[in-house]
Amino acid sequence: MRKLTGHIKSYAALIAGVSLISSCAGNKGSSIDASTGIEYATDKDLIGFKPYNDKELPNPPGMVFVQGGRTILGSFEQDLFGARDNVERTVTVNSFFMDETEKTNAEWRMYVFHSFNPIPVELPKNVELLDPNDDDLIAAGNAPEAFIPDLNGPTHSKSNPKTIDEIIPNDNVWSSDFSFNDVYAENYYSNPGYSSYPVVGVTWRQIADFCRYRTESVNLRLIFQMDREELPLLFQEEFFAYDETTQEYSIAIGGQPLGDNTSGAQQITIQELDDYQQEIVEFINDPVNRRQFIERGIYLPEFRLPNEAEWEYAAKATIGTVYLDENEEYGRIYPWDGRGTRNPYGKERGTQLANFKRGRGDYAGIAGNVNNDGSVIPEQVGLREPNDFNLFNMAGNVSEWVFDTYRPLSFGDFDDLNPVRKDGTGDSERDYGWESSQEVDSVAYNPQLEFRSLVNDRSKVYKGGSWKDVAYWMAPGTRRYLDMDRATNTIGFRCAMISIGTQQLDQSNGVFGKILGGK
Repeated sequence: MRKLTGHIKSYAALIAGVSLISSCAGNKGSSIDASTGIEYATDKDLIGFKPYNDKELPNPPGMVFVQGGRTILGSFEQDLFGARDNVERTVTVNSFFMDETEKTNAEWRMYVFHSFNPIPVELPKNVELLDPNDDDLIAAGNAPEAFIPDLNGPTHSKSNPKTIDEIIPNDNVWSSDFSFNDVYAENYYSNPGYSSYPVVGVTWRQIADFCRYRTESVNLRLIFQMDREELPLLFQEEFFAYDETTQEYSIAIGGQPLGDNTSGAQQITIQELDDYQQEIVEFINDPVNRRQFIERGIYLPEFRLPNEAEWEYAAKATIGTVYLDENEEYGRIYPWDGRGTRNPYGKERGTQLANFKRGRGDYAGIAGNVNNDGSVIPEQVGLREPNDFNLFNMAGNVSEWVFDTYRPLSFGDFDDLNPVRKDGTGDSERDYGWESSQEVDSVAYNPQLEFRSLVNDRSKVYKGGSWKDVAYWMAPGTRRYLDMDRATNTIGFRCAMISIGTQQLDQSNGVFGKILGGK
Protein backbone atom coordinates (compact mmCIF):
# COMPACT_ATOMS: atom_id res chain seq x y z
CA MET A 1 0.00 0.00 0.00
CA ARG A 2 1.67 3.18 -1.18
CA LYS A 3 -0.99 5.71 -0.37
CA LEU A 4 -3.29 6.35 2.52
CA THR A 5 -6.14 6.76 0.06
CA GLY A 6 -4.96 6.57 -3.52
CA HIS A 7 -5.29 9.56 -5.82
CA ILE A 8 -5.68 13.00 -4.28
CA LYS A 9 -9.31 13.98 -4.59
CA SER A 10 -10.81 17.41 -5.04
CA TYR A 11 -12.59 18.98 -2.12
CA ALA A 12 -15.73 18.57 -4.21
CA ALA A 13 -16.32 15.54 -1.97
CA LEU A 14 -16.80 18.02 0.86
CA ILE A 15 -18.40 20.89 -0.98
CA ALA A 16 -18.81 21.69 -4.64
CA GLY A 17 -16.57 23.85 -6.77
CA VAL A 18 -13.31 24.36 -4.94
CA SER A 19 -10.12 25.24 -6.78
CA LEU A 20 -6.50 25.03 -5.72
CA ILE A 21 -4.36 28.02 -4.81
CA SER A 22 -0.63 28.27 -5.21
CA SER A 23 1.53 28.84 -2.16
CA CYS A 24 4.58 31.03 -2.50
CA ALA A 25 7.71 29.00 -3.19
CA GLY A 26 10.75 29.86 -1.11
CA ASN A 27 13.66 31.46 -2.96
CA LYS A 28 11.50 31.61 -6.08
CA GLY A 29 12.00 27.92 -6.79
CA SER A 30 15.79 27.94 -6.48
CA SER A 31 17.44 24.56 -5.72
CA ILE A 32 20.25 26.16 -3.70
CA ASP A 33 20.09 27.84 -0.30
CA ALA A 34 21.17 31.46 -0.79
CA SER A 35 22.72 31.65 2.69
CA THR A 36 25.04 28.63 2.59
CA GLY A 37 25.19 27.43 -0.99
CA ILE A 38 23.90 24.01 0.11
CA GLU A 39 21.59 22.33 -2.39
CA TYR A 40 18.11 21.51 -1.22
CA ALA A 41 17.44 17.79 -0.88
CA THR A 42 15.11 15.88 -3.17
CA ASP A 43 12.84 12.98 -2.27
CA LYS A 44 15.59 10.58 -3.32
CA ASP A 45 18.31 12.10 -1.11
CA LEU A 46 19.06 10.36 2.17
CA ILE A 47 20.20 13.52 3.93
CA GLY A 48 19.54 17.20 3.47
CA PHE A 49 16.80 19.75 3.99
CA LYS A 50 13.62 19.47 1.93
CA PRO A 51 11.87 22.88 1.68
CA TYR A 52 8.63 21.46 0.25
CA ASN A 53 8.30 24.50 -2.00
CA ASP A 54 6.01 22.79 -4.46
CA LYS A 55 3.16 22.09 -2.05
CA GLU A 56 -0.22 23.72 -2.55
CA LEU A 57 -2.95 24.35 0.00
CA PRO A 58 -6.52 23.86 -1.20
CA ASN A 59 -9.10 26.53 -0.70
CA PRO A 60 -10.90 25.91 2.58
CA PRO A 61 -14.23 24.29 1.65
CA GLY A 62 -17.19 26.64 1.32
CA MET A 63 -15.12 29.81 1.64
CA VAL A 64 -14.31 32.69 -0.68
CA PHE A 65 -11.16 34.77 -0.77
CA VAL A 66 -11.35 38.30 0.62
CA GLN A 67 -8.46 40.44 -0.54
CA GLY A 68 -7.17 42.61 2.28
CA GLY A 69 -6.42 46.31 2.06
CA ARG A 70 -7.00 49.76 3.46
CA THR A 71 -10.49 50.67 4.56
CA ILE A 72 -12.42 53.01 6.81
CA LEU A 73 -14.12 51.11 9.60
CA GLY A 74 -16.83 52.63 11.71
CA SER A 75 -20.47 53.56 11.46
CA PHE A 76 -21.57 55.64 8.47
CA GLU A 77 -25.14 55.57 9.73
CA GLN A 78 -26.56 58.18 12.09
CA ASP A 79 -25.76 57.17 15.68
CA LEU A 80 -29.35 56.95 16.91
CA PHE A 81 -28.39 55.63 20.34
CA GLY A 82 -25.54 58.07 20.92
CA ALA A 83 -23.23 55.18 21.74
CA ARG A 84 -20.22 56.50 19.80
CA ASP A 85 -18.71 53.02 20.13
CA ASN A 86 -17.48 52.69 16.54
CA VAL A 87 -15.99 55.98 15.43
CA GLU A 88 -14.65 56.05 11.86
CA ARG A 89 -10.96 55.26 11.48
CA THR A 90 -8.60 54.09 8.73
CA VAL A 91 -7.10 50.63 9.14
CA THR A 92 -5.61 47.87 7.01
CA VAL A 93 -6.94 44.31 7.10
CA ASN A 94 -4.98 41.28 5.95
CA SER A 95 -6.33 38.95 3.23
CA PHE A 96 -8.44 36.11 4.56
CA PHE A 97 -11.05 33.53 3.64
CA MET A 98 -14.65 33.75 4.81
CA ASP A 99 -17.64 31.46 4.50
CA GLU A 100 -19.77 32.38 1.54
CA THR A 101 -22.97 32.10 3.58
CA GLU A 102 -24.03 31.77 7.17
CA LYS A 103 -23.59 28.26 8.58
CA THR A 104 -26.77 26.21 8.23
CA ASN A 105 -28.75 23.74 10.31
CA ALA A 106 -27.57 20.91 8.05
CA GLU A 107 -23.92 21.81 8.65
CA TRP A 108 -24.46 21.94 12.39
CA ARG A 109 -26.28 18.59 12.35
CA MET A 110 -23.28 17.16 10.46
CA TYR A 111 -21.06 18.43 13.28
CA VAL A 112 -23.26 16.77 15.91
CA PHE A 113 -23.32 13.50 13.93
CA HIS A 114 -19.55 13.32 13.49
CA SER A 115 -19.02 14.14 17.13
CA PHE A 116 -20.16 10.54 17.74
CA ASN A 117 -19.35 8.85 14.41
CA PRO A 118 -16.18 8.51 12.28
CA ILE A 119 -15.68 10.77 9.29
CA PRO A 120 -16.03 9.05 5.88
CA VAL A 121 -12.62 8.76 4.20
CA GLU A 122 -11.35 6.66 1.31
CA LEU A 123 -9.46 3.78 2.84
CA PRO A 124 -6.37 2.14 1.30
CA LYS A 125 -7.14 -0.56 -1.26
CA ASN A 126 -6.01 -3.38 1.03
CA VAL A 127 -8.18 -2.17 3.95
CA GLU A 128 -11.77 -3.41 4.16
CA LEU A 129 -14.38 -1.88 6.44
CA LEU A 130 -16.54 -4.68 7.81
CA ASP A 131 -20.31 -4.37 7.35
CA PRO A 132 -22.28 -5.66 10.38
CA ASN A 133 -25.18 -6.45 8.02
CA ASP A 134 -23.15 -8.48 5.52
CA ASP A 135 -25.03 -11.77 4.92
CA ASP A 136 -21.84 -13.80 4.37
CA LEU A 137 -20.30 -12.56 7.62
CA ILE A 138 -23.51 -13.22 9.50
CA ALA A 139 -23.74 -16.78 8.08
CA ALA A 140 -20.12 -17.45 9.04
CA GLY A 141 -20.65 -16.02 12.53
CA ASN A 142 -17.96 -13.37 11.93
CA ALA A 143 -20.12 -10.26 11.68
CA PRO A 144 -18.96 -7.45 13.96
CA GLU A 145 -21.33 -5.78 16.37
CA ALA A 146 -23.27 -2.89 14.87
CA PHE A 147 -21.73 0.50 15.54
CA ILE A 148 -24.24 2.35 17.70
CA PRO A 149 -22.95 5.66 19.05
CA ASP A 150 -23.71 6.35 22.69
CA LEU A 151 -25.60 9.63 22.57
CA ASN A 152 -25.97 9.59 26.35
CA GLY A 153 -22.23 9.69 26.86
CA PRO A 154 -19.49 12.13 25.88
CA THR A 155 -18.49 12.74 22.28
CA HIS A 156 -15.68 10.61 20.90
CA SER A 157 -13.27 13.55 20.83
CA LYS A 158 -10.26 12.86 23.02
CA SER A 159 -9.26 16.52 22.89
CA ASN A 160 -12.66 18.06 23.57
CA PRO A 161 -15.26 15.62 24.96
CA LYS A 162 -18.75 17.09 25.27
CA THR A 163 -22.26 15.75 25.83
CA ILE A 164 -24.89 16.05 23.14
CA ASP A 165 -26.79 18.60 25.24
CA GLU A 166 -23.70 20.83 25.14
CA ILE A 167 -23.37 20.85 21.37
CA ILE A 168 -26.92 21.01 19.98
CA PRO A 169 -28.58 24.42 19.54
CA ASN A 170 -30.95 25.70 22.19
CA ASP A 171 -34.44 25.22 20.72
CA ASN A 172 -36.00 27.19 23.55
CA VAL A 173 -34.87 30.44 21.92
CA TRP A 174 -38.08 30.17 19.86
CA SER A 175 -40.40 29.75 22.85
CA SER A 176 -42.52 32.63 24.08
CA ASP A 177 -45.53 32.96 26.34
CA PHE A 178 -47.08 35.49 23.98
CA SER A 179 -46.52 34.02 20.50
CA PHE A 180 -47.21 30.88 18.49
CA ASN A 181 -43.53 30.53 17.54
CA ASP A 182 -43.09 27.51 19.80
CA VAL A 183 -43.62 25.31 16.73
CA TYR A 184 -40.15 26.36 15.57
CA ALA A 185 -38.67 25.05 18.81
CA GLU A 186 -39.38 21.52 17.61
CA ASN A 187 -38.89 22.03 13.87
CA TYR A 188 -36.46 24.83 12.99
CA TYR A 189 -33.24 22.97 13.77
CA SER A 190 -34.35 19.36 13.27
CA ASN A 191 -36.84 19.41 10.39
CA PRO A 192 -35.21 18.79 6.96
CA GLY A 193 -37.36 21.59 5.56
CA TYR A 194 -35.07 24.03 7.38
CA SER A 195 -31.78 22.34 6.52
CA SER A 196 -30.49 25.23 4.41
CA TYR A 197 -31.58 27.90 6.90
CA PRO A 198 -28.96 29.55 9.14
CA VAL A 199 -28.42 27.79 12.44
CA VAL A 200 -29.44 29.89 15.46
CA GLY A 201 -29.65 29.21 19.19
CA VAL A 202 -25.89 28.66 19.38
CA THR A 203 -23.55 30.37 21.80
CA TRP A 204 -20.15 31.92 21.13
CA ARG A 205 -18.53 29.10 23.09
CA GLN A 206 -20.37 26.40 21.13
CA ILE A 207 -19.14 27.95 17.90
CA ALA A 208 -15.57 27.78 19.17
CA ASP A 209 -16.08 24.02 19.52
CA PHE A 210 -17.58 23.82 16.01
CA CYS A 211 -14.52 25.61 14.60
CA ARG A 212 -12.25 23.09 16.32
CA TYR A 213 -14.25 20.20 14.86
CA ARG A 214 -14.12 21.76 11.40
CA THR A 215 -10.36 22.28 11.58
CA GLU A 216 -9.79 18.69 12.69
CA SER A 217 -12.17 17.21 10.10
CA VAL A 218 -10.78 19.10 7.10
CA ASN A 219 -7.18 18.39 8.02
CA LEU A 220 -7.93 14.74 8.78
CA ARG A 221 -9.37 14.34 5.28
CA LEU A 222 -6.39 16.18 3.83
CA ILE A 223 -3.98 13.79 5.55
CA PHE A 224 -5.91 10.78 4.26
CA GLN A 225 -5.40 12.12 0.74
CA MET A 226 -1.60 12.22 1.04
CA ASP A 227 0.96 9.71 -0.14
CA ARG A 228 2.25 7.82 2.87
CA GLU A 229 5.83 8.79 1.99
CA GLU A 230 4.92 12.48 2.11
CA LEU A 231 3.74 12.29 5.71
CA PRO A 232 6.13 12.99 8.61
CA LEU A 233 8.27 10.00 9.56
CA LEU A 234 7.04 10.02 13.16
CA PHE A 235 3.45 9.88 11.87
CA GLN A 236 4.30 6.93 9.62
CA GLU A 237 5.87 5.03 12.50
CA GLU A 238 2.86 5.70 14.73
CA PHE A 239 0.04 4.94 12.29
CA PHE A 240 1.47 2.38 9.85
CA ALA A 241 2.93 -1.10 10.25
CA TYR A 242 5.01 -2.92 7.61
CA ASP A 243 4.38 -6.62 6.94
CA GLU A 244 7.60 -8.39 5.89
CA THR A 245 5.63 -11.32 4.47
CA THR A 246 3.22 -9.39 2.23
CA GLN A 247 5.58 -6.40 1.88
CA GLU A 248 2.62 -4.10 2.40
CA TYR A 249 1.79 -1.43 4.91
CA SER A 250 -1.28 -1.66 7.12
CA ILE A 251 -2.90 1.05 9.20
CA ALA A 252 -1.97 0.88 12.87
CA ILE A 253 -2.07 2.63 16.22
CA GLY A 254 1.24 2.83 18.02
CA GLY A 255 2.74 0.66 15.28
CA GLN A 256 0.31 -2.18 16.05
CA PRO A 257 -1.92 -3.18 13.08
CA LEU A 258 -5.64 -2.83 13.49
CA GLY A 259 -8.25 -5.51 12.88
CA ASP A 260 -7.69 -8.84 11.14
CA ASN A 261 -4.86 -9.27 8.62
CA THR A 262 -5.16 -13.04 8.09
CA SER A 263 -7.49 -13.01 5.07
CA GLY A 264 -5.22 -11.16 2.65
CA ALA A 265 -6.91 -7.80 3.28
CA GLN A 266 -6.84 -5.81 6.47
CA GLN A 267 -10.35 -5.97 7.89
CA ILE A 268 -11.37 -3.36 10.44
CA THR A 269 -14.61 -2.44 12.18
CA ILE A 270 -16.27 0.96 12.23
CA GLN A 271 -15.31 1.29 15.89
CA GLU A 272 -11.65 0.64 15.03
CA LEU A 273 -11.81 3.26 12.27
CA ASP A 274 -13.27 5.73 14.75
CA ASP A 275 -10.50 4.98 17.26
CA TYR A 276 -7.90 5.33 14.49
CA GLN A 277 -9.19 8.74 13.47
CA GLN A 278 -9.32 10.03 17.02
CA GLU A 279 -5.73 8.95 17.66
CA ILE A 280 -4.67 10.83 14.53
CA VAL A 281 -6.58 13.93 15.62
CA GLU A 282 -4.92 13.79 19.02
CA PHE A 283 -1.54 13.42 17.30
CA ILE A 284 -1.97 16.43 15.00
CA ASN A 285 -3.30 18.56 17.86
CA ASP A 286 0.11 18.39 19.48
CA PRO A 287 1.88 21.66 18.50
CA VAL A 288 5.21 19.93 17.79
CA ASN A 289 3.59 17.35 15.51
CA ARG A 290 1.37 19.93 13.82
CA ARG A 291 4.40 21.98 12.85
CA GLN A 292 5.73 19.05 10.82
CA PHE A 293 2.52 18.98 8.79
CA ILE A 294 2.57 22.74 8.33
CA GLU A 295 6.14 22.57 6.99
CA ARG A 296 4.98 20.09 4.37
CA GLY A 297 2.09 22.26 3.27
CA ILE A 298 -0.55 19.69 4.18
CA TYR A 299 -2.26 21.41 7.07
CA LEU A 300 -4.71 24.28 6.81
CA PRO A 301 -4.76 27.06 9.43
CA GLU A 302 -7.51 26.99 12.02
CA PHE A 303 -11.11 27.80 11.20
CA ARG A 304 -12.36 30.47 13.59
CA LEU A 305 -14.84 33.27 14.01
CA PRO A 306 -13.89 36.35 12.01
CA ASN A 307 -12.75 39.24 14.14
CA GLU A 308 -14.86 42.37 14.11
CA ALA A 309 -12.62 44.26 11.69
CA GLU A 310 -12.60 41.37 9.20
CA TRP A 311 -16.37 41.00 9.35
CA GLU A 312 -17.05 44.71 8.94
CA TYR A 313 -14.49 45.01 6.13
CA ALA A 314 -15.99 42.02 4.31
CA ALA A 315 -19.54 43.30 4.77
CA LYS A 316 -18.85 46.79 3.39
CA ALA A 317 -16.95 45.39 0.39
CA THR A 318 -16.08 48.85 -0.94
CA ILE A 319 -13.89 47.46 -3.73
CA GLY A 320 -16.53 48.67 -6.19
CA THR A 321 -16.37 52.28 -5.00
CA VAL A 322 -12.68 53.04 -5.59
CA TYR A 323 -11.11 55.09 -8.39
CA LEU A 324 -7.81 54.08 -10.02
CA ASP A 325 -6.01 56.60 -7.79
CA GLU A 326 -7.38 54.72 -4.74
CA ASN A 327 -9.73 57.51 -3.73
CA GLU A 328 -13.14 56.22 -2.72
CA GLU A 329 -16.08 57.66 -4.59
CA TYR A 330 -18.36 57.16 -1.62
CA GLY A 331 -18.74 55.04 1.48
CA ARG A 332 -21.48 52.51 2.07
CA ILE A 333 -24.18 52.46 4.69
CA TYR A 334 -25.11 48.87 3.81
CA PRO A 335 -23.26 46.06 2.01
CA TRP A 336 -24.64 47.46 -1.27
CA ASP A 337 -24.73 50.86 -3.01
CA GLY A 338 -27.28 53.50 -2.16
CA ARG A 339 -29.11 54.69 0.91
CA GLY A 340 -32.13 52.40 0.56
CA THR A 341 -32.85 48.75 1.15
CA ARG A 342 -34.49 48.00 -2.23
CA ASN A 343 -32.89 46.92 -5.48
CA PRO A 344 -32.93 49.94 -7.86
CA TYR A 345 -31.99 48.02 -11.01
CA GLY A 346 -33.46 45.73 -13.68
CA LYS A 347 -36.13 43.10 -13.30
CA GLU A 348 -35.57 42.91 -9.54
CA ARG A 349 -36.17 46.61 -9.10
CA GLY A 350 -38.05 47.34 -5.91
CA THR A 351 -37.33 44.04 -4.20
CA GLN A 352 -35.76 44.08 -0.77
CA LEU A 353 -32.02 43.35 -0.70
CA ALA A 354 -32.14 41.74 2.73
CA ASN A 355 -34.43 39.88 5.10
CA PHE A 356 -35.19 42.29 7.94
CA LYS A 357 -38.02 43.84 9.95
CA ARG A 358 -39.42 46.75 7.96
CA GLY A 359 -41.22 48.38 10.85
CA ARG A 360 -43.20 47.68 13.97
CA GLY A 361 -44.99 44.38 13.37
CA ASP A 362 -43.97 44.23 9.68
CA TYR A 363 -41.65 41.29 8.95
CA ALA A 364 -42.54 40.52 5.31
CA GLY A 365 -44.78 43.07 3.63
CA ILE A 366 -48.37 42.75 2.45
CA ALA A 367 -49.48 39.38 1.05
CA GLY A 368 -49.81 39.20 -2.72
CA ASN A 369 -47.46 42.12 -3.28
CA VAL A 370 -44.34 41.60 -5.39
CA ASN A 371 -42.24 42.82 -2.48
CA ASN A 372 -43.64 40.31 -0.01
CA ASP A 373 -40.77 37.86 0.36
CA GLY A 374 -42.66 35.65 2.80
CA SER A 375 -39.63 35.59 5.10
CA VAL A 376 -41.08 36.24 8.53
CA ILE A 377 -38.25 34.27 10.19
CA PRO A 378 -34.74 33.49 8.89
CA GLU A 379 -34.76 32.36 5.26
CA GLN A 380 -32.56 29.99 3.27
CA VAL A 381 -29.00 31.22 2.92
CA GLY A 382 -27.89 32.59 -0.43
CA LEU A 383 -31.27 33.84 -1.66
CA ARG A 384 -30.35 37.53 -1.85
CA GLU A 385 -27.77 39.24 -4.04
CA PRO A 386 -24.14 38.86 -2.84
CA ASN A 387 -21.94 41.87 -2.14
CA ASP A 388 -18.78 42.76 -4.07
CA PHE A 389 -16.78 40.09 -2.23
CA ASN A 390 -19.38 37.53 -3.33
CA LEU A 391 -20.56 37.06 0.25
CA PHE A 392 -24.25 36.44 0.87
CA ASN A 393 -26.47 37.69 3.71
CA MET A 394 -23.97 40.14 5.19
CA ALA A 395 -27.02 42.18 6.21
CA GLY A 396 -30.27 40.81 7.56
CA ASN A 397 -31.38 37.19 7.92
CA VAL A 398 -29.39 36.59 11.12
CA SER A 399 -26.85 38.66 12.98
CA GLU A 400 -23.46 36.99 13.35
CA TRP A 401 -21.09 36.36 16.22
CA VAL A 402 -17.53 37.65 15.81
CA PHE A 403 -14.41 36.93 17.82
CA ASP A 404 -13.96 40.23 19.69
CA THR A 405 -14.62 40.96 23.33
CA TYR A 406 -16.84 44.04 23.56
CA ARG A 407 -15.69 47.35 24.94
CA PRO A 408 -17.51 50.58 24.07
CA LEU A 409 -14.33 52.51 23.27
CA SER A 410 -12.28 49.81 21.57
CA PHE A 411 -11.83 52.00 18.49
CA GLY A 412 -9.43 54.12 20.53
CA ASP A 413 -7.29 51.14 21.53
CA PHE A 414 -7.18 49.14 18.29
CA ASP A 415 -4.01 48.85 16.26
CA ASP A 416 -4.43 50.20 12.73
CA LEU A 417 -3.22 46.90 11.21
CA ASN A 418 -5.51 43.89 11.71
CA PRO A 419 -7.32 45.44 14.70
CA VAL A 420 -8.88 43.10 17.24
CA ARG A 421 -9.79 43.07 20.93
CA LYS A 422 -9.03 39.63 22.33
CA ASP A 423 -9.90 40.39 25.95
CA GLY A 424 -10.24 43.22 28.44
CA THR A 425 -6.60 44.35 28.26
CA GLY A 426 -6.34 48.08 28.86
CA ASP A 427 -10.03 48.35 29.76
CA SER A 428 -10.63 46.05 32.71
CA GLU A 429 -14.06 44.70 33.52
CA ARG A 430 -13.45 46.03 37.03
CA ASP A 431 -14.11 49.50 35.62
CA TYR A 432 -17.59 48.24 34.72
CA GLY A 433 -18.40 46.92 38.19
CA TRP A 434 -17.13 43.36 37.88
CA GLU A 435 -14.60 41.26 39.71
CA SER A 436 -13.07 38.24 37.95
CA SER A 437 -13.10 34.85 39.59
CA GLN A 438 -10.11 32.52 39.46
CA GLU A 439 -11.95 29.93 37.37
CA VAL A 440 -10.45 28.86 34.06
CA ASP A 441 -13.07 30.54 31.89
CA SER A 442 -12.94 33.77 33.95
CA VAL A 443 -16.63 33.72 34.77
CA ALA A 444 -17.38 37.21 36.02
CA TYR A 445 -19.28 37.85 39.19
CA ASN A 446 -19.96 40.68 41.61
CA PRO A 447 -20.08 39.63 45.26
CA GLN A 448 -19.86 43.08 46.86
CA LEU A 449 -20.09 46.02 44.49
CA GLU A 450 -23.47 47.65 44.00
CA PHE A 451 -22.84 48.91 40.44
CA ARG A 452 -22.54 46.43 37.61
CA SER A 453 -22.91 47.08 33.88
CA LEU A 454 -23.49 44.48 31.18
CA VAL A 455 -19.92 44.85 29.90
CA ASN A 456 -17.40 42.26 31.07
CA ASP A 457 -14.85 39.81 29.69
CA ARG A 458 -17.63 37.43 28.66
CA SER A 459 -19.31 40.04 26.44
CA LYS A 460 -18.75 39.15 22.78
CA VAL A 461 -19.60 41.31 19.78
CA TYR A 462 -22.16 40.37 17.16
CA LYS A 463 -22.66 42.23 13.88
CA GLY A 464 -25.24 42.83 11.18
CA GLY A 465 -29.00 43.05 11.42
CA SER A 466 -31.31 40.07 11.62
CA TRP A 467 -34.78 39.10 10.42
CA LYS A 468 -36.05 40.65 13.65
CA ASP A 469 -34.15 43.96 13.39
CA VAL A 470 -34.98 47.22 11.64
CA ALA A 471 -32.74 48.51 8.85
CA TYR A 472 -30.52 50.57 11.18
CA TRP A 473 -28.77 47.45 12.48
CA MET A 474 -27.92 46.19 8.97
CA ALA A 475 -25.22 48.86 8.64
CA PRO A 476 -21.89 46.98 9.03
CA GLY A 477 -20.57 49.62 11.42
CA THR A 478 -23.23 49.05 14.07
CA ARG A 479 -22.22 46.77 16.91
CA ARG A 480 -23.92 44.97 19.78
CA TYR A 481 -22.83 42.41 22.33
CA LEU A 482 -24.08 39.41 24.30
CA ASP A 483 -22.73 37.03 26.91
CA MET A 484 -20.68 34.25 25.30
CA ASP A 485 -22.94 31.56 26.80
CA ARG A 486 -26.21 33.17 25.73
CA ALA A 487 -28.09 32.28 22.55
CA THR A 488 -31.00 33.83 20.66
CA ASN A 489 -33.06 33.07 17.55
CA THR A 490 -31.53 36.07 15.79
CA ILE A 491 -27.77 35.31 15.95
CA GLY A 492 -25.89 32.82 13.78
CA PHE A 493 -22.34 32.81 12.45
CA ARG A 494 -19.90 32.13 9.67
CA CYS A 495 -16.23 31.16 9.91
CA ALA A 496 -13.04 32.78 8.66
CA MET A 497 -9.45 31.63 8.04
CA ILE A 498 -6.27 33.60 7.53
CA SER A 499 -4.88 33.57 3.98
CA ILE A 500 -1.25 32.51 3.80
CA GLY A 501 1.02 33.34 0.88
CA THR A 502 -1.64 33.83 -1.77
CA GLN A 503 -2.29 36.58 -4.27
CA GLN A 504 -5.62 35.16 -5.37
CA LEU A 505 -8.09 37.77 -6.57
CA ASP A 506 -11.07 35.58 -7.48
CA GLN A 507 -14.09 35.89 -5.18
CA SER A 508 -16.17 33.14 -6.82
CA ASN A 509 -14.89 30.00 -5.11
CA GLY A 510 -17.88 29.12 -2.99
CA VAL A 511 -20.83 26.91 -3.79
CA PHE A 512 -23.28 29.70 -4.58
CA GLY A 513 -20.71 31.66 -6.56
CA LYS A 514 -20.15 28.64 -8.79
CA ILE A 515 -23.84 27.94 -9.24
CA LEU A 516 -24.68 31.56 -9.99
CA GLY A 517 -21.68 32.11 -12.22
CA GLY A 518 -19.72 34.06 -9.66
CA LYS A 519 -21.88 37.12 -10.06
